[in-house]
Amino acid sequence: MKETRIKLSFGACLLASSALATGSAIAQSDAPDVESDSDDVIYVTAQKRTQRLQDVPIQVDAVDAETLENRLIKQPSDLARIVPNFAVQRTDTYSNSVIVLRGIAQPSRADVPVAVIVDGVPQDDSRQLNQRLFDVEQIEVLRGPQGSIYGRNAEAGAIIIRTKAASDQFEAFADLSYGNGDSFDATVSISGPLVPEKVRFRLAGNIFTSDGVIENSFTGLGADQVNHDLTLRGNLDFLFSDQTTLRLIGSYSDFDAAGVIFAPVFSGDANDFIAPQSNFPNRGNGDSKGVTAHFEHEFPFATFSSITGYTRMDQVQVTDLDFTPAEGIGNNQPFSREIASQELRLVSRGDQRLRWLVAADVLHSKFNLATQVFLDMGNPVNDPLTFIDTRPEKSRRTNFGISGQLDYDIADDVTLTLGARYDQDEREQLDFSTGIYREETFDKFQPRASLVYRFDEDRQVYATYSVGFRSGAFNGGDFPIAQAESLTNYELGFKTEWWDRRVTVNGAVFYNIVDDYQFSFIDFVARANVTSNIDEVSIFGAELEIAARPTDQLTVFTNVGLAKTEIEEFARFPEFIGNNTPRSADWSLAAGFDYTQNLTGALDMFLRGDINYASERYWFHDNLDVQDPRSFGNLSVGLQSDHWSLSFWAKNIYDTQAYDTYFPLQATGLPYDVGFPTRPRTYGVRLTLRN
Repeated sequence: MKETRIKLSFGACLLASSALATGSAIAQSDAPDVESDSDDVIYVTAQKRTQRLQDVPIQVDAVDAETLENRLIKQPSDLARIVPNFAVQRTDTYSNSVIVLRGIAQPSRADVPVAVIVDGVPQDDSRQLNQRLFDVEQIEVLRGPQGSIYGRNAEAGAIIIRTKAASDQFEAFADLSYGNGDSFDATVSISGPLVPEKVRFRLAGNIFTSDGVIENSFTGLGADQVNHDLTLRGNLDFLFSDQTTLRLIGSYSDFDAAGVIFAPVFSGDANDFIAPQSNFPNRGNGDSKGVTAHFEHEFPFATFSSITGYTRMDQVQVTDLDFTPAEGIGNNQPFSREIASQELRLVSRGDQRLRWLVAADVLHSKFNLATQVFLDMGNPVNDPLTFIDTRPEKSRRTNFGISGQLDYDIADDVTLTLGARYDQDEREQLDFSTGIYREETFDKFQPRASLVYRFDEDRQVYATYSVGFRSGAFNGGDFPIAQAESLTNYELGFKTEWWDRRVTVNGAVFYNIVDDYQFSFIDFVARANVTSNIDEVSIFGAELEIAARPTDQLTVFTNVGLAKTEIEEFARFPEFIGNNTPRSADWSLAAGFDYTQNLTGALDMFLRGDINYASERYWFHDNLDVQDPRSFGNLSVGLQSDHWSLSFWAKNIYDTQAYDTYFPLQATGLPYDVGFPTRPRTYGVRLTLRN
């Protein structure tokens, strides 16, 4: 059923713009140097120093721990409910997703266009994006190129995730949720001192299991069944002195779950919702291990930081390649990756007229992948894996980066920011099936300049010029390497607070020129998926975010995002000049409210809801397959005190049918289209406990 209007069942109280969390959500090691005169001041580390959110000349959504908990934000895809011009689309394996930010998306075999940083460590693989969000202190979503600070892949923006630090007082927390599909989601954490004021610890874990809520119409089972998705994380914080600290973080995750849930859409209509019907279970399993070491020392003139990270991922995905009940072929795909990174950073004090930072980092990654095609003979339980084709490959990457930034207060009300970074990304690939070895180096100088004018401490305007890029993409050994992609951004923005900071209104307009925009298509002669380049793409966009607290009991927010993409030059397929780019939607809207009413001295009742809407989505560069506008609503109601809460929740309350990802036959080589269905209505009960 086509949906052409926004459903507004929550009423007229849904206002406009971003869900900026109320209250500072800074980990202890990142505490601001200045004292706040209001509990509503939000601090961020978007520019690798602690700053008041409203002082940063970047469009940033800062989502704190309380908002994450209240809004049931469990995965990065849930952030689309409160962040404009942002979407996370499930695809491929269980752990894989595609981020679309300000009209920039990720094609097959290419890098992500958004830098994802967890506790200071870059996540260099898209399989790290679909992680469970638990025991998180704050998430910052930066929109627009952040290459001058975060380098390669921060072309469209950056997502900064900071997990909770260990505490010097004993604390414990449990979050238990049970929903339809026999789904169980539990988070527990415990923290406190080992040696008072010297050594602290924190342990946290999350487990998710489900029989699935997307039914496979052929087997009658949950196509999205999750046997288990388990993550454990531990912290040790050492406070050697008031000036010197060390934080050690270790994590382990393990999953066994359905991954590729595509359904055949024989009609070729992106609005014809079809249930999965594969005869093959499309199972995946894997684990990930990670270690982070964050050392910090405060000199009288600056703070020195060393951030070391290591991750090892191993996964296997077994998939039906025709996505039908018929006999055919399947894919067994073992994968492994090791990522090691090191950053050294020196950041000056924040109370100087001239503020500066310098940083250098290196990332090394090893990647192994085998694509093994086997015969699907109709009985996946007993049939052996009879391989008819196998294509193993090995890749390596070493990326060096050096960056610096100066912030200078030209006058009391004018600040000039100049930043720049140079990246050099050395890549290697060995295709074992052809014996072809290739190497390539991609490098880029990424400048940024911003000028800020402050009318007063609550109102400012800014103008920014910035550049971002992502490296070229390696195809199979018998196809050319896609060129690196570069984006130039021109942006005018404002940040304002009104009525004793009860109302926040932020916004921006921007214009982007993208050279060598990366996209994927099927080479039907070679029967292969290839990543190539669109010569030039333009993006015109705007964002408006409003958050208000009209009473102490009620907060409301809404945001609107526009990102109109247009293909300007396209030598390979000139007939598509003027079209939208793949996966893009012209505009989006989100709005929500949070109402709390005291019932007794210690007991409150709450009602929370939000809605998000996206306009038509263009799935392929020929623009022949377009998903109609869709809206999704979420609601929770319950009771809470200082130490517990009990609630009923529902997501996608309209039971909107849509596709997270849609591949037309032009993109897959199959004789029909395939779609990855969005989760239907889910609902359940939730209990939280804290000391």
